[in-house]
Amino acid sequence: MKNLVIQRESILFLLQRNLKMKFTALFLIVTLFQTHANGPSTSEDVRVTINLKNVSLEKVLNRIESITDFKFVYKDDDVNYNKRVSVKANKKPLIKVLDQLFYDTDIKYSVSNKQIVLKPRPIIEPVKVETPKPVEQTKFQVTGTVFDEYGQPLPGANVLEKGTTNGAQTDFDGKFTIRVNNENATLVVSYLGFDPKEVPVNGQANVQITLKENLAELDEVVVVGYGTQKKETVVGSVTQAKGEEILRAGSVATVSEALTGIMPGVSTQQAAGQPGSTASTILIRGQSTFGGSGNQPLFIVDGVERDFNDLDPNEIESISVLKDASATAVFGVKAANGVVVVTTKRGKAGETKVNFFSSWGLKEPTMDTDYYADFATTLEAYNEAAMNDRAYGLLYSQSEIDMWRDPNRDRDFYSYTTWIEELLKTGVNSQYNVNVSGGNDFVTYFSSLGYQFDGDIFDFEKQKDFDPRTYQRKFTWRSNLDFNFSKSTKFKVGLSGNFKTINKNSLTRLTNNGITTGGGNTFARIWQTPLIGPQPILPDGRLTTEEGAVVNPNFYKGEREGQWRDRSTTLYTDFTLVQNLTKDLRVQGRLSYNYFQEYGNNNGLIRQNVLYYYPNEDLTGFIQDGDPDAIAGPPTVNAENITGSSNSLYYELRVNYDKSFGDHDIGAMGLFSRRRAQSGTNFPRFEESWVGRATYAYKSKYLLEFNGAYNGNENWAPGLRYGFFPSLAGGWVVSREDWFKENVKFMNFLKLRYSYGEIGSDKGIGNNRFLYISQYDGRSGGTAQLFFGDPLINYGNLFLEGRPAVPGNTWETAVKQDLAVEMGLFNNKLQSTIEFFQENRKDILIQRNTVAPWFGAVTPFANIGETKNHGVDIELRWNHKVSENFEYFLRGNMSISESRIVAQDDAPSTAPQQRNEGKPIGWTAGLLNDGIYQSWDEVYNSPTSGYAPDDTLIPGNLSYVDYNADGIISDLDRVPINNPQFATKTFAFTVGFKYKGVSVNALFNGMWDISKNLAESYMYEWAGAGMLGFQLLNNEQRDAWSFDNPDGVHPALRTQNTGHDRPLSTYTNRAADFLRFKTLEVKYQLGKKAKDAIGFFDSFEIFVNGNNLATWSDLPSHFDPEQNQLIVYPITKRYNLGVRLSF
Repeated sequence: MKNLVIQRESILFLLQRNLKMKFTALFLIVTLFQTHANGPSTSEDVRVTINLKNVSLEKVLNRIESITDFKFVYKDDDVNYNKRVSVKANKKPLIKVLDQLFYDTDIKYSVSNKQIVLKPRPIIEPVKVETPKPVEQTKFQVTGTVFDEYGQPLPGANVLEKGTTNGAQTDFDGKFTIRVNNENATLVVSYLGFDPKEVPVNGQANVQITLKENLAELDEVVVVGYGTQKKETVVGSVTQAKGEEILRAGSVATVSEALTGIMPGVSTQQAAGQPGSTASTILIRGQSTFGGSGNQPLFIVDGVERDFNDLDPNEIESISVLKDASATAVFGVKAANGVVVVTTKRGKAGETKVNFFSSWGLKEPTMDTDYYADFATTLEAYNEAAMNDRAYGLLYSQSEIDMWRDPNRDRDFYSYTTWIEELLKTGVNSQYNVNVSGGNDFVTYFSSLGYQFDGDIFDFEKQKDFDPRTYQRKFTWRSNLDFNFSKSTKFKVGLSGNFKTINKNSLTRLTNNGITTGGGNTFARIWQTPLIGPQPILPDGRLTTEEGAVVNPNFYKGEREGQWRDRSTTLYTDFTLVQNLTKDLRVQGRLSYNYFQEYGNNNGLIRQNVLYYYPNEDLTGFIQDGDPDAIAGPPTVNAENITGSSNSLYYELRVNYDKSFGDHDIGAMGLFSRRRAQSGTNFPRFEESWVGRATYAYKSKYLLEFNGAYNGNENWAPGLRYGFFPSLAGGWVVSREDWFKENVKFMNFLKLRYSYGEIGSDKGIGNNRFLYISQYDGRSGGTAQLFFGDPLINYGNLFLEGRPAVPGNTWETAVKQDLAVEMGLFNNKLQSTIEFFQENRKDILIQRNTVAPWFGAVTPFANIGETKNHGVDIELRWNHKVSENFEYFLRGNMSISESRIVAQDDAPSTAPQQRNEGKPIGWTAGLLNDGIYQSWDEVYNSPTSGYAPDDTLIPGNLSYVDYNADGIISDLDRVPINNPQFATKTFAFTVGFKYKGVSVNALFNGMWDISKNLAESYMYEWAGAGMLGFQLLNNEQRDAWSFDNPDGVHPALRTQNTGHDRPLSTYTNRAADFLRFKTLEVKYQLGKKAKDAIGFFDSFEIFVNGNNLATWSDLPSHFDPEQNQLIVYPITKRYNLGVRLSF
C-alpha cells in the first residue's frame, strides 16, 4: 500500500475537457467546518460538512483529508480514483459519509486509528449445491430521472425498492435504471439535504421524480462583516433577506423600497414618488443621534461602500443587515447606525445558464384624488366664511351660486378645472434583465444587463422639439469573474455600473426630490387650486388662464416650457487577489474604484405665448390680454454641462486564519483599509482602519468573538485622529447539550447570545471639517459698528473672526448591548428570534447653545450631546409542508424602539417643558388644543392670543391651553405634543402558500405611535390660491363649526388667515398610524412535464404582483401616511405582469 498520489492536470486540458462536457453542470460548493463531538478519535465521532457534485473520487478523498485528521491508504490498482461521484453531507458522522460514498461500489473500507484503508470487495464464489432449478421470477425494469425543485438533475441519489435491499444510484445526469420484483413495486428515493420520497411504479417503465430540499437539515449561511458564517454560530445581530424576496416587491424603482417589512428592526419611509426620487429613508432600530442624515446606516456592496439603490434586483444574491456592535465594528466609524451589506451574484462551475426577466406594469397614486369640493359648494362655504369675517362685500348671490351648480350652465362663463383630475393619469413602468452564468474549473462568470423605465403619472405629451414628461430611464450592467489560477490562488474581478437619465419639466424641476419647497410652490397649487375660467386649452391649441398665471396658473404651460434633463454615469471596479498560504492561512488584497458623473441641460426650451382670457366681473363678457396672433419664440437648446461628480479609491489587505482541531474551532482576521473620497472640487476625505477579529468555538456549542477597530479620520486635530473601538460577543447553543436533547423533544434549536461593544462615528462632522482650525470671514463694502460703542462707519474690505478653533473635538461613540434568544421548534417548523437592545450615544458633536453673553463669534462645536435608545426586535416564522403538493408559511416581525435625549446643551432661558433633556429624538413642541370657542363669552374670557389681534377672534376659533398661566397664548406655551415623525414602532406579516406550480405571497406592513404635522396648505380653506384664495380641500372643512353645528370638528371658516388657528398644535398634529397592503405576488411555475414538452426552458414562471395596494389610516384618504405633506409628487401603487425564464 502507498499514500494516494495526486495526478495534476494542466489548465489547457481542463478547458478542453470542459468544452467536451457541453450542457453538463459542475457545481462546487465547499464548506469547511468540524462540529460537536465527544472526542475526535473515531470516525463515528468526527462529523463533516461536504458538498461535491460529479467530481472525481480522488477529489472527494482529498477534501475529506483536508477537513479531518484521517488519511486514505490504498493501492493504485485497487481503486479507480478517476470515477465520477457525488456526495453531500451536513454535519454527518464521517462513517455515514463513507457508507454513502462507497455504497453500491466494489470498494470496502476499514478504519484503523487515523487511517482509512480502501480495498476491493472480495468475490465470493457460491458453493455449488445440486438443487431443483426454481422457476425464474419475472423482473420489471424501471428507468427514470431524479430532479430538484428547480429542474436540475441530482447525481448520486439513492433509489431503493421498498422492503428489499435492491437499489441503484443516479448517474451524473440524475438518471437511473433498476429492476424491481413486479410492476406494482414502490421506489424509495433519497438524497442528503432533501426529503425522501416514495414513488409507486404502477406499471410505469419510466418515472420522473422531484425531491424537495429539507430546510431543517440545511445550514443557512449568512453574510457578516468581511465573510460568511453559519447562522447557527453567529453571535452578532444579523438578519438576512434573499434576492428572491427583493424581486417580490413589485418592480419598484429602488432597492430601498423593496426592503419594507422583510427584516425585523429595519424600517423604511418613502417621502415622495417622483421618478428618480423614490428612494426610501432606511433606519435600523430607530434614531440614536441628532439630525436625520446622521442616522442613516452604512451601505456596503460586495465589500465596498456604495449606493445600493441603483442595483438591479436580479443581480442581488442576498442583503444582510448588521445591527449590533459585534457585527458592525469591523466596518469602522460609519457603521454606528448599522450596516446594510449587499452581496451580488457570482457564477458557479457548470453549463452556461441564461436567465431572462421581464416585467411591465401600471401605476397610480396611493392617495385618493377626489377631494376637491365643486365650485358651487366652495362658494357657499366662502359666503359662510365672509359672514364670519363680517366681510359682507365679498358675498356671492345665491343666483350666481346656482348658475355654477346648473348642469346646463354656459361653460364659457361658469367653468372650472380640477387640476388633479385633469392632469393625473395612469403611468407605466417596465423592467427587463438578462443574465448569463456558468464556468469551469478555471473561471466562473456572472454577467447581467438590465433596463428600467419609471414613467410619469401626469398627462403631459412629448412635443416636437422636447419631451416634458417626468421619468427615469436606467441601464445597469455587471460582470463578476472568478479565476482559479491554481488550487491556492484566486483572482476576482467585478465590473459594474449604470447609465441613468432623469427627465423633468418646468414644474417637477422645482421640487426637492419630489417635495415642493421654495420655487416649487407653483407645482404645489396642483393639489390646492382649481382653474376658474374657460377650458385650459382653446380649440386652436392656445392656453387660457384667469387673472394672471401667478395667482392661478395654467399647468399646461409647464408642458410647453421645455425639458430639464439630468444624465449620470456610474462605474464600479473591483480587483481581488486571494492566496491560500496554507490550508488554514489565507491572505487577500483588494483594490476598488468608484466613479460618478452627472450632466444636466435644458433642451428645447420654448416660451409659449399665453392668451389671458377670462370672464369679466359681471359675467357679461370676456377680458382678453395678450396678442392671440403672437408666435412663440424659437426653441433653444442649452449645452450640456457637468453638474456633479465624485470618485473614491479603496484598498485593503486582509489576513484570515481558520483552524479546527478536535472539538475546537478558532479563527482570526486582521485587516488594513484606506479610502479616499472626493466630491467635485472639494478637498478629498480620507479614512483609515486597522481591524482585528478573533473567534473561538468549542463543539460549536460555546461561541466567543472579539472585534476591535482602530479608525482614523483627518478632520480631527493631530493626536486625536485615531480611536479604538472594541466589542465582545458570546453565544451558547443550548440545543447541543445532551441533557437538552434528551428532555426537550419539541425544540430542535436554542441559542442564547449577548454582545457589548463601542463604535465610533464621524457623521456629526458633516461639512464642518477641520474644526481644530479657526475660520475667518471676509466682507466687501458696507456699514458696520466695528467695536461696541463706536459709531457706524463705511468700510471696504473687512476680515473678522469666524468660527473659533476647538482642538479637542473628537469621535462620537455608540455603546451598544444586545441580548437575544433564537429558537427552532417542532422540527424547525416554527423559528423565532427575540432580541433586546440598548444603545447609549456620547460625545455627539453639536453646536453650543450655552455661551457667554459677550461672545460675539459663531458658536463653536463641542462633543457634549448624549442620547439613549432601547427596544426589542421580534421575528416569527412558521413553515409547514402539508403534503407533497401543498405547503404554506406565515412570517411576522415587530420592532419597538424608544429614544431619549440625555444632553443637548439647552439655552439657559429655555422653558422647562421645552428643554430637550428627557424628550424623544425628533420631538415637536406645540400648543395644546382645548377644543373650539363655543360662545362670545369664551372668547372674551380666554387668554390673550399672541398670534392674532383680539378683535379677529370669534366663536369657532381654536382654544388653547395657557400652559405657563401668564394670560397670553404664545410660543412659551408649547409643550411636547407628538410622537416622532420617523418609525420607532413597526410591524409586518407575510402569508403565502404553494400548491403544485402555483404560489401566492402577500406582505402587510405598518407603523404605530407615529405622527404627521399637517401643513396649513391642507388644513385650512384660506390657504388656497386662485380667484378666491379659498378652497374646500377636505371633509373636515365641510364639517366646520358654526352656531348651527356646534359639534363641528373644523374651526369656523374664514376668508383669510388671522394667525390664531395657524400655530402647530395638537389640532394640526395627527396620528399617522397605518397598515398597508404592501406587496402581493401570484406566480405560476411551469411543471416538469410541460417544460419537457416544450424542450427549451429549464424553468418558466409567469407572475402578477403589486406594490402599495391598499392603506388603512386615520389620516384623510388623500394623504399618504408615509409622506410628510400633501403637496408632493404622489407615492404610487403599482400593478405588474411579468415572466422569468431560465434556459
